[in-house]
Amino acid sequence: MAEELVLDTTYLLPVFGISVGLEGFRELFPKLLARYVVLYNPVSLVEAKWIVLKLVKKEPQKREQLLERFRMGLEALLRDERLGQTELTDPEVERVADLLMTQARVADYFDRLIYATAASRKSILLTEDEELIRVARSGLLPAPKRVVRWDDVTGEEG
Repeated sequence: MAEELVLDTTYLLPVFGISVGLEGFRELFPKLLARYVVLYNPVSLVEAKWIVLKLVKKEPQKREQLLERFRMGLEALLRDERLGQTELTDPEVERVADLLMTQARVADYFDRLIYATAASRKSILLTEDEELIRVARSGLLPAPKRVVRWDDVTGEEG
């Protein structure tokens, strides 16, 4: 059975037409989908919409285009059987998320939920978030099976 890989929101943004500047993303992301059981917490959909709405504020002339791309991307994402959603939360996820807030001072609730989801599932977390990487490496709190960056997994795929 393939290992589980939980995605941080960054890796879903291209589906919604938002460039994230990850080298080789278009070519290598499908290889990840073939190699791992790829999951995301549905809070990433909320976070992605939040990012789209911020872009709409910055570029109101692109409002309709940005909103339409989000809806189209959401439809494509939900239909793609290579990607699965985890539960939004459960008591164990919240326990770990609360520890991240109270002991590691991770302010972002979206980040805490995504990290805690990977930790509670004992999955690999794919993230570019330096704060989450630091917390995992500290060994002081529950952690995912591994925490890796895009460059780490693309080196494996390369």
